[in-house]
Amino acid sequence: MVIQARARSGEAKAARRAEILEQARLLLATTRYPALTLADIAVRVGLTKPALFAYFTSKEALFLELYEALLGAWLNALEKHLRLGGTHTPLSLATLVTAMSAEHPDLLRLIPLLAGLLEHNISAERALLHKRWLAERLQTITLLLEHGLPGLPEGGGLRLLTYTQALIAGLQPMSEPAPAVRQVLSESGLGAMHIDLLTALQDSLAALYIGLLES
Repeated sequence: MVIQARARSGEAKAARRAEILEQARLLLATTRYPALTLADIAVRVGLTKPALFAYFTSKEALFLELYEALLGAWLNALEKHLRLGGTHTPLSLATLVTAMSAEHPDLLRLIPLLAGLLEHNISAERALLHKRWLAERLQTITLLLEHGLPGLPEGGGLRLLTYTQALIAGLQPMSEPAPAVRQVLSESGLGAMHIDLLTALQDSLAALYIGLLES
């Protein structure tokens, strides 16, 4: 491993921070979160583990920032589409959200970790920054959703996005079972119990969005 010199300038520190986040994203694509360590990431960016703490105080803080970056990109894409105008049916919106989610597989892997892991072992100050960032980021897009899905009540845009995330958090782990479970399902004639994430997500979102219109 080549140990890199500590970044000195603000620009160099920002570049190093971005590199750390990118390597964390790449590792998460091949390694389950519990098995992934800060030491693994430090090696990939040429830092010692103590040097990595100069950028992120904990594993949770690092992946929370990665989650914010990925969620921000997903929300930008959804907002761009909604600003094109027009209206949706529950099924067409579910189809859109599912297709957009398929384009952001790294975010799908992080969403199930948010409440149970990423929001733990961070300071109250960091938690407040995260929630304020999220609230500000959702202000415009929730209004666009309420306009784009006729019949959605005032405040329904926030509920729609919150419940969408909850569905992904539940369905994504079910679509990637542990190796032993995957083997059992494939060899015992129980393969139908292994869900396809995108199929299940679109079905569930359509039912959710219909329900929100009727509530």
